[in-house]
Amino acid sequence: MKSTPVAHRLGFTLSQDARVGLLTVGMLVVAALILPASIVSKLDLVGYAVCHRISDRSFIIGGTQLPMCARDTGMFGSTLLCVLGCLVVRPARVAKFPQLRFWPVLVAFGLMWAADGFNSYMLLATGHVFYYVPLNSVRLLTGALMGVALASFVVPFFNEAVWSPKIRSNEPVIQSWGTLLILVFIALAWVAFVLWQPGALYGAYALISTLGTMMLLSIVNSLVVVLLTHRENTLVSWRQFTLPFLIGVTLSVVEIAAIGALRSFITARMNLPF
Repeated sequence: MKSTPVAHRLGFTLSQDARVGLLTVGMLVVAALILPASIVSKLDLVGYAVCHRISDRSFIIGGTQLPMCARDTGMFGSTLLCVLGCLVVRPARVAKFPQLRFWPVLVAFGLMWAADGFNSYMLLATGHVFYYVPLNSVRLLTGALMGVALASFVVPFFNEAVWSPKIRSNEPVIQSWGTLLILVFIALAWVAFVLWQPGALYGAYALISTLGTMMLLSIVNSLVVVLLTHRENTLVSWRQFTLPFLIGVTLSVVEIAAIGALRSFITARMNLPF
């Protein structure tokens, strides 16, 4: 009998998209570990545009504050890693939302994220504990679980909007409890990794979380470009997507710079503490 590869027996194959994605992120993380701190610190510009960056609500790694708060570090880092996870454990370019039986779990992740955020905001606004004392570890955890929910909808939405029906898969991105558990495991692994906090890995933490932010912004901007050029549901290769993607990334950089400049102006004018 012909042997079956382990990946096939486990129900997934490592697609070309997955190999490229994992290799790209891996190379960037390695680069972040060897680049001088003065260069890695520029990632703070991304965090400054999308996050409050309050120091006592952020992790300090090796004496340096991460670009984003604990909640955003969990959410954006987990989203990036879970998107990569979807590429690995599901068919390439899967284009259907999770099966309805999994929606209550994903909605619960979103509600946990919102509830913890509201609880933290009430402490900031009133100076008094609302439901419970906010902790960075809880912020990180609820953010990471929110990342599972975001990835579960971003992946099929992107694939449905961009790729031709000829090459995309019409299977749900989550169609078994095993797939959902794998994504939750990825999120929890990210939480454990951040809580580990060795100073030498500051660059990896900072890069993964900011890459998640830029990925989401670039996806939105790229989809706008695809829609405006009337190319939705027509692309059959990443080469055809190169130009919309580059425009999307460029727009994301411009947006980050503009939001950062606006925040700096408002902060100076209103003498805000952050």
